[in-house]
Amino acid sequence: MKLFQRIFLTFFVVIIGGIMVASFSFWLVQDTVAESRFRQQRAFETGLLNSAVTVFQTRGLPGVRETLQDWNNTPTFDNILVIAGDSKTDVFKRDIDPAHIFSARKFAARHPETRLVRIAYDRLGEEYIFMLRDWDKQQASRPPPPLMIPGVEMAPVWHEFVILSFVVVIGLLLAYILANNISKPINILERGMNRLAGGDLETRIAHQLVGRRDELANLAVQFDSMAGQLQKLVEKERHLLHHVSHEMRSPLARMQALLALMQLQPQKQEQNMQRLESELGRMDTLVGELLTLSRLETAHAGMEKDPLKLVPFLENLVEDSRAVASQNRQTIELHYKPSDAGALVSAHEGYLYRAFDNVLRNAMAYSPLGGTIRVNLSSQRQNWVVDIVDNGPGVDEQQLPHIFTAFYRADSGAHKQGTGLGLAIARHVIGQHCGKVMAYNVQPQGLNIRFELPKLKPGAAKADCGDKEKDKEAE
Repeated sequence: MKLFQRIFLTFFVVIIGGIMVASFSFWLVQDTVAESRFRQQRAFETGLLNSAVTVFQTRGLPGVRETLQDWNNTPTFDNILVIAGDSKTDVFKRDIDPAHIFSARKFAARHPETRLVRIAYDRLGEEYIFMLRDWDKQQASRPPPPLMIPGVEMAPVWHEFVILSFVVVIGLLLAYILANNISKPINILERGMNRLAGGDLETRIAHQLVGRRDELANLAVQFDSMAGQLQKLVEKERHLLHHVSHEMRSPLARMQALLALMQLQPQKQEQNMQRLESELGRMDTLVGELLTLSRLETAHAGMEKDPLKLVPFLENLVEDSRAVASQNRQTIELHYKPSDAGALVSAHEGYLYRAFDNVLRNAMAYSPLGGTIRVNLSSQRQNWVVDIVDNGPGVDEQQLPHIFTAFYRADSGAHKQGTGLGLAIARHVIGQHCGKVMAYNVQPQGLNIRFELPKLKPGAAKADCGDKEKDKEAE
């Protein structure tokens, strides 16, 4: 049985059952109220009847007429009868069935204590019967039984069948509306999942549930978010595969050419072997950076971090890079205020060193001979800011937002070797440290790569990422 059918039948049974229970409850209340009113009315009538007997014994029949006349035109007056002897009418000339009078006289004779039928005599010894017209009625008239009550025979009246049919139709309609309201979005979600599983990564379903404000609508929004993330991952994988194959093709082609040269020119074998080793080194570097990038992209659980003093860290970074810079007669300068000497962050030193080193090597690669690369440490309210500024040609403003994408190489006017992964790795590393990395050109020329890392308060084990973690995930 399908979900819609199960939901439909469940709601139908619940609705019809609810109507039956409500009908029976209403009937039961009516019956209870009618019984209570009957007992109150019976107590009042018997009291009035016995008062009439007392008046009869003291004032005679005229006193009875006067007493009962006050209740004329009421149900109570109609139910109290005063009959003289064997008369077929009472003293107010109302017709009575003789058999009913006979039964009442017989009942009073056998139950002299009853208050429903009283026999009294006037001064001349004439018999008078004081009785309630319905003296033999023991309980109130019960209301008509409700429809569809098991064990109760339903009166064969056409309007009851109409009402019953109307109730069933309303129950079916409500059950259909409720079942469809639940099963429709589930069916939409099922179709969307089937399309997504079939490879249609552009599948979205939230727009089909516009107007709903319930958990099913939230589930559709989550589905769209999942589909979007999956589409990004697949596109990133395709993008990565395309660029990896492209990056690997060139060194492989050069290696094949070198092997051919080694066969044709044995005398240059040592020279070609060095070039071959260089190409192998480039491929090893590419594979290593690909593995690093892959680990950073999938390490959602984060990395182990410890408190790290920024100033000694940057001093080591600059000192390690000066040997390479000196080959191009370049200078690397580190600047910071004395008040910032105690700068502290929560970081994985190895990964953070890799990120800063990638940017610093790019700065040296694109700066001219004799140029100066500045590393500046400054403070913001919640972050430590590290700027690595070169005096190279800079990057076109339209290309700046893309330079942190894997394998993207900006047209800077300088043709340098590289894998195109350094800045992408830096972005992921800083993101895992709850920070930000950005780039902008400086005047008159040069590029500034800025790192922002959250401050670590003394004594704290790690920095509070807050909303920065959300920004990282959004990227």
